[in-house]
Amino acid sequence: MSEVKEGEARVEPGGRRRPLRRGVALVVIAVVALAVVAAIAAVVGGMSAPRTASSAPAATSQPSVSHTAAPSAPVSTKEPLARFDPAAPDGENLTLFGSVLTKAAQSTSSQSLTAKTLTDALVAAGFNGGAMQRTADQTSANLQAPTLTVSVRLGGTCLVGQFVRQDASVQTELAAPIATGACLIGQTAPVG
Repeated sequence: MSEVKEGEARVEPGGRRRPLRRGVALVVIAVVALAVVAAIAAVVGGMSAPRTASSAPAATSQPSVSHTAAPSAPVSTKEPLARFDPAAPDGENLTLFGSVLTKAAQSTSSQSLTAKTLTDALVAAGFNGGAMQRTADQTSANLQAPTLTVSVRLGGTCLVGQFVRQDASVQTELAAPIATGACLIGQTAPVG
């Protein structure tokens, strides 16, 4: 075989050209780097992705709210509820729920907001504290939780709200309870 200079292809018997291993290694490194960047983007995007079909603003100092009503929820042209009304359609109570969470989130900085602040505001608006669940303010690693999630069980429906610290947004949705009858999965902090 003849000597091959750096950057050239090696010619094997039979006339086949074989690229140098260095070139292959660079291609492999580039593909792996792209895969890592895509994975990081997916993780970062998934951490702040809202739980509803609508998107929250990219960055804002004021919390925003998005609502998702169940397809069967009637559309109302009445004034929004000022207090929780167990006789009102779930969609109207969801609007109030989101409004209360947004006001509570605006009452303090996103870094000092607690799930208790959110549930206390819901109780003050007439929601039943005994039907609520909330996530912990800190992770199991004793770090500040990036999101706070609260829920209220209304019969066969759950109002679920999530505050995202990164962009100070609030998302809400109607959801079915899980098999245990609870609205949130996993360990929750006591309400009250």
